Amino acid sequence: MKIIFNDNLTIKTLENGKITEYPCDFYNNYVKTVEKMAKSQEWKYNGAGATFRGDSFNIERINTKNSYYTSLDCFGSYDKVLFTVTINEVSGIFIKDLSVEKDSESHVIHSHEHVFSGSCPNHDLKVIATSLKEDYVTAHLAIFNLETNDLSTLTDGDCYDFDPCYSKTNPSKILFASKGVGRDVDGDFVEYSNSSILRYDLNAWEIEELFTDENCSLEKPRDDKFGNYYYIEKPKKERKSGFFRTLLDIILIPYRILEAFVSFIEIFTSSFTGKSLVKTSNSGNVKKKNKTKGEIFIEGNLINVDKEYKNNLKHKDKFAGYVPRAWKLVKVDADGNKIVLATSVIDYVLLDDGSIVYTNGKHVLLVKDGKTEKLADTSMCTQVAVF
Repeated sequence: MKIIFNDNLTIKTLENGKITEYPCDFYNNYVKTVEKMAKSQEWKYNGAGATFRGDSFNIERINTKNSYYTSLDCFGSYDKVLFTVTINEVSGIFIKDLSVEKDSESHVIHSHEHVFSGSCPNHDLKVIATSLKEDYVTAHLAIFNLETNDLSTLTDGDCYDFDPCYSKTNPSKILFASKGVGRDVDGDFVEYSNSSILRYDLNAWEIEELFTDENCSLEKPRDDKFGNYYYIEKPKKERKSGFFRTLLDIILIPYRILEAFVSFIEIFTSSFTGKSLVKTSNSGNVKKKNKTKGEIFIEGNLINVDKEYKNNLKHKDKFAGYVPRAWKLVKVDADGNKIVLATSVIDYVLLDDGSIVYTNGKHVLLVKDGKTEKLADTSMCTQVAVF
């Protein structure tokens, strides 16, 4: 068994206890291009005039902004990986050959206008199911034909369709998650509904709703050859209410106003002087604090990683992760019985022997015969796959 997972923007494999790293060529080429462009325009960001205008160029900020994987999957042979990645304003689907040292990535499709989310090959590796985000709030189920290079959308409407996966029991059907778009009277986006699990029939062009929950979003659907269904259940985050919560909000109003004012002054000062309002020093015996991960987007959710990790430690999770314990991997058997298999789950893979490989952000884990085993540590893992 060879396990594939990402550690931030690096692809790693675990086989026979050995971890091997593979850089993302698409990301590295993007970085080189941006650096080359920045070098050719370096004169714009130097001198008093540039400082006055606030034209400062931070290559590190540009390189790491909005860059993430949305899927990893095996593609036929033992060493080929199908992945979807977004690097700032560019999104694409690629195939990487792990047995090749140079020019290991082949381009499938990419776009500056659309965002691809997820990529799952069908049984004969001729078609890839994906999610195509065409504007700020909507996304639709789509398929890309590798033989004809045709991209076709299967769904439409005011919704967000994502997490496509070909059914193991019927290759002509695609499982996916979908959530409705809520708008105000002016047509502006307000929020999404909870997501449900749907199934698209490629032969009949019909959509069937399989699972829904008014209190939870259901994501990452899978099935196995025995007719069991799996998905990740994420409870809707409710804002605490009541007398004491209202009283606390009132008491904190002056603090929040002051915090907003200080943040504005900090941004204003940094923009026009290039210097921070708060002076720091590395001299003396002052011990540096470890840099925290803070709030980051994971699977479209803004997560306070440090807070969730500490909370998981308080609950004595042996392999505490970076996401809420309420993110549960659920199995629904053929009789409709619902079983929770793991908590703090971001992504997972079903193995033929019934065991499961999953990630909670900090670790890659194996669940087998009711026992959980740690396979690898990561700084941030959001996708896993298994050959």
